[in-house]
Amino acid sequence: MEILLQVLIGSVPAVIGFLTARFMPRAQLLLRYGFLRRLLAPYNRVQIVTSSVEVAEFSFVGDGQQHTHANPKNVLFLPLAEGRAIGQLIDLLRKVNHKAVIELVAPGSQDPRVPTFSIGGPSVNPYSAGVIGAGFPEFGIEYPEARRARWAGMTFETRLSPAGELIQDHGFLFVTKTSQQAPCFVLCGILAFGTAMAVDALSEARPKSHLAGLIRSGDKGFVAVEGRVTGLDMRDVRVEVCRNLSTS
Repeated sequence: MEILLQVLIGSVPAVIGFLTARFMPRAQLLLRYGFLRRLLAPYNRVQIVTSSVEVAEFSFVGDGQQHTHANPKNVLFLPLAEGRAIGQLIDLLRKVNHKAVIELVAPGSQDPRVPTFSIGGPSVNPYSAGVIGAGFPEFGIEYPEARRARWAGMTFETRLSPAGELIQDHGFLFVTKTSQQAPCFVLCGILAFGTAMAVDALSEARPKSHLAGLIRSGDKGFVAVEGRVTGLDMRDVRVEVCRNLSTS
């Protein structure tokens, strides 16, 4: 009996170590993203409204010749950076609640009873256009150039290199609710990199940051971020503006 007791006592550190290694990472995730988990906790589904662009045809070179490909109407395209944003957003939502069903839906197929993340701005996502137009009418991107955006007397401008490459973009996060009072987020940019920057800022938000506080409150809000672009990569993404519009 004494030997068995000693074995049990000796195994306690190993058991504690196993449980710590097993559950600590999950606990840390819950602590870090608690601000978002709290908002989404009542729901077992989350939907992402994807951006999409109809391309009737495109040209390419094959066998040394120029070809034109006619595209079916239901085969849609989205910018590479926004595809990256969708992947990062899905990863974030899995961290927040790994049991939630995450659905990708097209604009027009969104269920207002379900928390909604809409990717892409008015030019590529009609759902985003409707949410921004109805809830944030003071916001606008100057089309067709898409070089700057304006909101509440502020101006956000992109920058290009002498070679014509984008080197700075701005992203935006609109926090509101659907018609059925489910959480609703529109993440977009002046250009597609800005959309990815908005998702990156949400993913990197710290529990005590203004951004986390805004989301935790469940209030209506506006967030602007900026970052540098190098090739196909983003750097130095930071929050420029974070406003709770329910209290302002």
